[in-house]
Amino acid sequence: MKSDHRWFWFENILEQNNSIIYVLKWSFLGITTGIIAGMGVAVFLKLLAWSIGVWTKAWYYYFFIPVILFVNSWLVNWLAPQVAGGSDKVIEAIHRQNGFLHLSEVPVKLVATVITIAAGGSAGKEGPAAQIGATLASAWARFLQVSNADCRKIAICGLSAGFAGVFGTPVAGAIFGVEVLFVGKILYDTLYPAFVAGLTGYYVCRLAGVSYFYLQVSVQPEFLLIIQAIILGLVCGMMAIFFIKTIFWNQRFFYLLRLPSQVKAFVGGIMLTLIGYAVSPLYLGLGLELLETGLRGQAIASDAFLWKTLATGITLGCGGTGGIITPILVVGAVTGNLFGQLFGTLDISVYAVIGMAALLAGAVNTPVAAVLMAAELFGGDIIPYAAISCFVSYLVSEHRSVYPSQVIFTGKRPYLCDDEGKSVGSAGKP
Repeated sequence: MKSDHRWFWFENILEQNNSIIYVLKWSFLGITTGIIAGMGVAVFLKLLAWSIGVWTKAWYYYFFIPVILFVNSWLVNWLAPQVAGGSDKVIEAIHRQNGFLHLSEVPVKLVATVITIAAGGSAGKEGPAAQIGATLASAWARFLQVSNADCRKIAICGLSAGFAGVFGTPVAGAIFGVEVLFVGKILYDTLYPAFVAGLTGYYVCRLAGVSYFYLQVSVQPEFLLIIQAIILGLVCGMMAIFFIKTIFWNQRFFYLLRLPSQVKAFVGGIMLTLIGYAVSPLYLGLGLELLETGLRGQAIASDAFLWKTLATGITLGCGGTGGIITPILVVGAVTGNLFGQLFGTLDISVYAVIGMAALLAGAVNTPVAAVLMAAELFGGDIIPYAAISCFVSYLVSEHRSVYPSQVIFTGKRPYLCDDEGKSVGSAGKP
């Protein structure tokens, strides 16, 4: 982008000597980016909620998954085969393309995700929302003709706004956008506009009528809970490895099938239908009913983590479109719920909340965002114990992630420092 055509050509000179100009500039860019991203995310969330409500009225809805995934795969391959990737695609674009994303992908991504999840595919809504937010932000940056460095920052703001709008967590959303790009590094120079964009995007979604799940969890401080939090962190770290490997194995399995992509989607749909019919439809779709049941402290089946992980791996491996963080939160909550049933001394909901945050930290390498998310959704009592579990899980999972494009800035432990500068996908640990 040529500087003599940029709308903000003067800011490079002014902001060097005037921090007020810098704050005003990024306040404007953060607010406008949050508004644009928030509107896009609100449309997506409302359409998704309506589609799920209509399609799942009949108990046998999941018998149509094979046909719907077949048609969805055909449409995606015909219209925009490059939409796959979700948040990982955004991470890669920020690292390698200065945040440049194609605006034409937004409608295809939106429709493909709605079709996949409403039909019963086990996927999340945050990946598409983050991609929609970042893509709209990238288009806004190009319209303003800002520099490549600023375009990258604005795309990160869109990512933060998307995450904040999905879960109703503006602070965690802002941190997620600046933490998820690297393992061991937070982009402090982008933190202020990310906060502004995240908060703005959240309020835009609230004004659009998007509802969120909040639950106040009270915790009486006791030393035993510290020990339990450490153990649960170890369990969630190992569960994060299992989750990541299951996703990778399913992707590998469907890749090795010598079949057209539409047929692979049909085969995956049959497998999902069998899970819904033979086990439970709770493991299909977003899984929010399963998540809320676990978080409210009601006992969940001991094998719930296995079926939800498997359903997610099949959905994403066979070509379904959607995010991965919502399934991570579900698996984390049911893992903590099971831990609470077996070893808990407090309300099971306490362990479910800690497990949800810890698995997110271990599988996505965002421990700070995970702790803040738990605090925003469930209250401040949970912070110390969630923090312990999150960082234990983060360490145990080593240099693994559901996002292969994350760059390892600092090794988690001394003997892992040889991985510094590599992407997670090239570090040799899927």
